[in-house]
Amino acid sequence: MTLQETHKYDDIIAMPHHQSRKHSHMSRHKRAAQFMPFAALTGYERVIAQTAEEAEAAIAKAESQGDDDFGA
Repeated sequence: MTLQETHKYDDIIAMPHHQSRKHSHMSRHKRAAQFMPFAALTGYERVIAQTAEEAEAAIAKAESQGDDDFGA
């Protein structure tokens, strides 16, 4: 596959970047905050920790009752 040179944007490429007269530029700090990660699954870490604790408790109980091949 070969790349073809296009001239689609030749008419606008040298134009100055638009700057709003109504709205001032956003600071870099505020702009970066828009792209910061967020917790899409709120409570997920808590559920994982609770499940791990329950599994460890079940294993400890099984081992105390003499079951050495828990989960096998």
